Amino acid sequence: MGIPSADFKLKLAAASFMSSLIGIAAGLLGVGGGEFRLPILICLLGFPVAVAAAANLIVGIMTVSAGLVTRMAVGILDYSTIWLIASMSAGSVVGAYAGAVFTTRVGERRLKLAMAALLVVLGLKFIHGAFSGEVVGAPIVGFPLDLVLGALIGAGIGAVCGALGVAGGEFRIPALVYLFGMGVKGAGTVSLFVSLPSVLAGSVGHVKVGHLDRRLAYTCVAMGVPAVTGSFIGAALVPGATESLLKVFLGIILLLATVRMVKP
Repeated sequence: MGIPSADFKLKLAAASFMSSLIGIAAGLLGVGGGEFRLPILICLLGFPVAVAAAANLIVGIMTVSAGLVTRMAVGILDYSTIWLIASMSAGSVVGAYAGAVFTTRVGERRLKLAMAALLVVLGLKFIHGAFSGEVVGAPIVGFPLDLVLGALIGAGIGAVCGALGVAGGEFRIPALVYLFGMGVKGAGTVSLFVSLPSVLAGSVGHVKVGHLDRRLAYTCVAMGVPAVTGSFIGAALVPGATESLLKVFLGIILLLATVRMVKP
């Protein structure tokens, strides 16, 4: 691919604006936003799926990193979760490698429908919890079993991510809230930490096989800069946001993610 055309630059300007909005949501909730960037890269900008995935991951690194830096700067990091982050990250890496095999046994379409159904249930549960005043309980297990559970949950979500090509925040945050007793704010920070190694690994793989040409690099910068700006803004808003507001927002995001999940 050569130098971007005028028509492509116009479409990219629209994609950049949308990327900034996705970045705000990603920074606020602690997700990567890849579910919503990928349709823009494929449908609006016309990239093949594999190339779009490469751009999505590279922009995802920028978005996740910005969100993490801002959350740490404003004090949204419980250092007691470091070991959980490590165990869940290790499980995620192993699970991501197993994802391809898992997909061939179950079938990608069937897996997508099952995950979409789960997202609908979780999305409605978060919205209901926000309006009903639901209080999240204590972790279902204590230390050190929580580290084992974290590794297992990480592996399971990693397998789904590897199979479907998503970062997994939409599954990881509910698990952290309802299984580990975290608030949405803390769960988002842990999720961003766990997402980063897998997103980095996927990006390196795409670069090695030659997907990063001039037009893709141009796209990554054009969508990445506003995504980073949006992520900074979203993460900076977290301290002032209530748990109920974040639950409603997260619930809506989970419901919207089902559209992408069931799309052929």
